[in-house]
Amino acid sequence: MKKSVPFAAVLVLVLSFALPVSAQMSPTAVVLTVNEQPVYSWEVGLLIPQIQQEMARQGMQPEQEMVVQASMQRVVDSKLLAQEAKRLKMQPNDERVKQTMAQIEKQAGGRAKLDEALAQLGMTYALLEASVIESDLVQVFIETTIDPQIAVSPEEVAAYYSEHPEMFQQPEQVHARHILMTAGADATEATKAAAQAKAVAARKRALAGEDFATLAIEVSEGPSAPQGGDLGFFGRQQMVAPFANAAFALEAGGISEVVETQFGYHVIKVEEKRPAKTMSLDEVREPLTEMMRQNQGGEATTKVLEKLAEAATIAQVAQGAAAPVAAGGE
Repeated sequence: MKKSVPFAAVLVLVLSFALPVSAQMSPTAVVLTVNEQPVYSWEVGLLIPQIQQEMARQGMQPEQEMVVQASMQRVVDSKLLAQEAKRLKMQPNDERVKQTMAQIEKQAGGRAKLDEALAQLGMTYALLEASVIESDLVQVFIETTIDPQIAVSPEEVAAYYSEHPEMFQQPEQVHARHILMTAGADATEATKAAAQAKAVAARKRALAGEDFATLAIEVSEGPSAPQGGDLGFFGRQQMVAPFANAAFALEAGGISEVVETQFGYHVIKVEEKRPAKTMSLDEVREPLTEMMRQNQGGEATTKVLEKLAEAATIAQVAQGAAAPVAAGGE
């Protein structure tokens, strides 16, 4: 079982989505029971954005039903591990729970705004906190019972590196900044023309010698504007084709023509270029060790889950009956 995205980060995505599994289903509808503990529609919906992101990173474009089923399975796994943690008398890390709740409140814009957003989704602060506590119990279980089993030796890391050379090929990369004048695919011709004109004006200022980062902070409409338009290093496949083609055609210090993409109109400056290379063992040792630890941890957790699932009673509720939820989620 891979370590999940931090709960607070997931919630930021969730607050932009409708949580129920279907438009006709109440957030408090019961969709499953795990050892008689109900699984609610909002719990499954909570994970849907995360599952979608994970699948997208793997190049998958699954049907919604597949995403929902994967979300349900993730919730069932979490319930089983949390139930086992309770059986073993484990306790959540109270300080970590408090920090997570504080982070969620901060990212939501304060407690009042969080309560308002949750109310719109048919949820409450108590339900959210119960979910955070359950998530932390799973983490405590893994830290206590799984992590101590994991041991990856330097020899194993070196052997893996030697046996999988294709994994350590680093393609050509560029470090670039950009100025973006937004105009989405559905923008009117007038909006596109105005955005293009602003991009042309920004390019003229950059070519005249104004500092590109300062200019990006001032005029760019993209999310990287506060960082001076800095996109860091990226490979050709990480960007949409028109942007990548323009960026990789430039030399270090070069400024592009205005480039149109589905996001709008860009002016690109390349700060640095890195040629393709094979990364050395020393360069990848730390992340490779962590990857191998996570793989071992995932395999160990899967074995625990298989045993727990064999002994569990898991039932799907056909229509998803609405039910009151205790603050503890049980």
